[in-house]
Amino acid sequence: MSTKPLFTLALAWMLSGCASVNFSLLQVNSLASEVPGVAAFDGLEAMADRAPHTDKRRVNIIFLHGIGWVENPNEKPLANAFITGVADAYGLDVEKKVVSALCGRDRKKNDLSLRNHVYIKSPEIKRYRTAIPGRQLQLDRLVCMDRQTLPVRDDLSYVIYRIFWDETMWESLQNAHVGQDDSQGDSLDFSGLRRPLNRNLKDKFVNYGFSDAIMYLGPAGLEIRNAIRGAMCAAALEANGLSFETIGHEVDYQEICAAAEQMKMNGDPFAFVAESLGSKIALDVVRDAMTDSRETVHDAMIRQTQVFMLANQIPLLSLSDLSDSVAFKPSDYAPKDRPTLIAFSEINDFLTYELVPFYEQLYKNSKIDPAFKAADSGLETLDRRKLVDRLGFNVIDMRVEFAEPIIPFVNSFVDPAFAHNGHVRQPEIMDFIICGADGSKARLKTCDVNRSPRP
Repeated sequence: MSTKPLFTLALAWMLSGCASVNFSLLQVNSLASEVPGVAAFDGLEAMADRAPHTDKRRVNIIFLHGIGWVENPNEKPLANAFITGVADAYGLDVEKKVVSALCGRDRKKNDLSLRNHVYIKSPEIKRYRTAIPGRQLQLDRLVCMDRQTLPVRDDLSYVIYRIFWDETMWESLQNAHVGQDDSQGDSLDFSGLRRPLNRNLKDKFVNYGFSDAIMYLGPAGLEIRNAIRGAMCAAALEANGLSFETIGHEVDYQEICAAAEQMKMNGDPFAFVAESLGSKIALDVVRDAMTDSRETVHDAMIRQTQVFMLANQIPLLSLSDLSDSVAFKPSDYAPKDRPTLIAFSEINDFLTYELVPFYEQLYKNSKIDPAFKAADSGLETLDRRKLVDRLGFNVIDMRVEFAEPIIPFVNSFVDPAFAHNGHVRQPEIMDFIICGADGSKARLKTCDVNRSPRP
């Protein structure tokens, strides 16, 4: 038996340690500041101070996933790494049941229904014409949302509402278009002809990846946003003491939001954590609520909130916002009520873009809309703070680097998948999310995370 393969593997393993990249925060940039490096935001723990009950505080977190097969039974469930990262920050061992479930069902016993979830559906079945005349695809169930609770202190818990749209959209719409090409079931006979790495990459980035984004940019995107608004209403009801058992495990988004509008919220704050495509969805939902000229339960959830975006795709996907008809309305939120978008972007991630340069670039290369000419008085030249007024929210970029080279000592190429999805595995990023920041420093001195001090 040749020892060359074993020697090569051993050498690669030993050298990989030499090629590791330490976490680096390269720059902080706030749109509300005229110069980079000046930024501040609250973390989840500080948001808990807004809760009315000081003896048992709670922060509710809406978690939105990005592209890819999020409900793959062979991989860790949605938000597993995030919940584990929060637990690690407090020096806790998270309960397995908190991070092991799929939405509405047990991970190992798929036919065992759990009771901590709700399906949001359309009030009526949606029917979409296809490329074949006379043939339609139908959409009924839209998203599944469940609740995972993580107590971190006697007086503080984080309640994570995970929203899944991946599997329902795949089964209803995407499978009919690209399911014949993936590596599951009967289609494996064809896809198995590909080289293993090529097959894996096509599934990960195209069949289960880009197809999500393309689907969202079509008419189904409106239904996803409607469903997420419905899920937010269900979360608001549940956070105010109405269990999913009482709500019912399948409701339509109009029905659940009508019920939520009759409720007086108890004041426990809501935050958002969004990955990849989920960041664009979160922005669309937040912006719609801020500009619809109606006071709803969504406004109560969004005012003063923090939206933590990991590997956002907003600049790229905003190409779909181009319109020759109705313009976006400016928000009428008071400055103190505006949400803050905090975008963590790994500098080597193919799919992410920083937000402050995006809004500056878009402003510099666009013309004044005649409908807003009076409102644009004084904005003939770029003024970042006035741009915040126009957008209705502040944006803070956190430029980071943490992905490691794939080949030891070849530093010109790092792992693109980890650059895109490895954020919550970085203790430093979790510290920023939990504790907040002043400039480039996490507020560790005023935060209860239980880590060894870092310089």
